[in-house]
Amino acid sequence: MRALLPYPSGSLVHVTKLSTSEDPITEPGTWEQWVPGSANNTWSLPVGYELRGVLMRPIRIGRCLEVYRTHRNGISADGHFQSTPVISISDAELVETYNSVYRVKKIDVHVTEKGEEV
Repeated sequence: MRALLPYPSGSLVHVTKLSTSEDPITEPGTWEQWVPGSANNTWSLPVGYELRGVLMRPIRIGRCLEVYRTHRNGISADGHFQSTPVISISDAELVETYNSVYRVKKIDVHVTEKGEEV
């Protein structure tokens, strides 16, 4: 188990909720119950939720996973994502919070000679 995932602030990441943690504070909602962006959601994110964005600070045990979101479930949707505090980090890019287990992958961005990102 690691104390932090070695992605610096500003890293482009892809985050996927794989499952609920063993004893979650808040049960996950279903896709029918959970409304993207609504302040009225009383559940945690549904399993399978995905986001892409910029890591706001390194991922460490005891801190929330925070991402400036640019895409939600494959659709452009700017916003702020914040998890419950991280309780464990594995070598396989798995991050467990009080509510959820996420896979966090760093996305490498390369700029072509024409200035295009790939």
